[in-house]
Amino acid sequence: MSKRRRGLPLRLAYYSLIIFIFMMGYRVYKLWYKNYSLSHPQLIEAMTTNYNEEQPLDGILLWDEQLIYAPKDGILTYPTPRPHYVSKGEIVAALDGTAVYAPYPAYFYPGLDGQEGNWVYPKLWPDFAPFPEFQNAALIENGTPLKRGDAIGKLIPQPQILRCIAYLDRTPSLERALNRKENAVIRIRTEIEGKDRKADVVAVKSSGPKLKVYLRLPFFPPDAVRSRAFTASVITDVQQGVMVPDTAVITRGGKNLVFIVNGNSTELHAVEGFPSDEENFFIEKGVEPGNKLILNADTINFNFGDDNTIRIW
Repeated sequence: MSKRRRGLPLRLAYYSLIIFIFMMGYRVYKLWYKNYSLSHPQLIEAMTTNYNEEQPLDGILLWDEQLIYAPKDGILTYPTPRPHYVSKGEIVAALDGTAVYAPYPAYFYPGLDGQEGNWVYPKLWPDFAPFPEFQNAALIENGTPLKRGDAIGKLIPQPQILRCIAYLDRTPSLERALNRKENAVIRIRTEIEGKDRKADVVAVKSSGPKLKVYLRLPFFPPDAVRSRAFTASVITDVQQGVMVPDTAVITRGGKNLVFIVNGNSTELHAVEGFPSDEENFFIEKGVEPGNKLILNADTINFNFGDDNTIRIW
């Protein structure tokens, strides 16, 4: 047998030993690094931040309305063929020269959408079903021949409060605004006005992650009666607190907790707050700006020492 063939087992044993030593060294390093990471956790500093939420509101409008009818057969004409305010006794239309007068102050809309008489609170509020389909009101053109008793438009008595029913996402900030004992309001912003206005909350009910709200709106312009749809943004009040990554917060026994590091000691503190998004947690109470927190709190094993501080290993 040649020397080369006799030396092959020795070389294999040598290389196997080298690989074994490398693997054991790597495992020892990983174990050391894990223990080092646990005993030297990464810290973050709590910084003051302001938080408020904004979410879209897509709802429907409700108002009291009354159809107004042609008093005779004839050709219809309108003095003003668009939604507008009329005072008591003002002419809203005429049929072959016979005037039709407004019986009270109101918005007059020279058109119909087919929902008159059906679009009422008792039918729209009780269920969590989607809102009924509807179309914008179609204007009745000047020169339209009508028969006696045909509808020539509708009156929306004024003054009256414009109301809205809408579905919203259930969030802690919104629930806080809605659960006030008295005079609950939410702030809404329309694209037309571009500023926040307070809407009174009349009723609220919930189903899972959704809320259904019944609101009194702080405005009622004549053009609102063109459509029963309403879109706006809901803005919650600004809250002051601190924002931290959600990994800094753990949940034990139904409480949200954080590790606050003070010098060489670490204390577990209960906090009040809520997830602001998928990666961050907004803390209202329990943490002060400047406090240092353990970033990856869920990786920490801990127990309480005799002085009620936490020993981390």
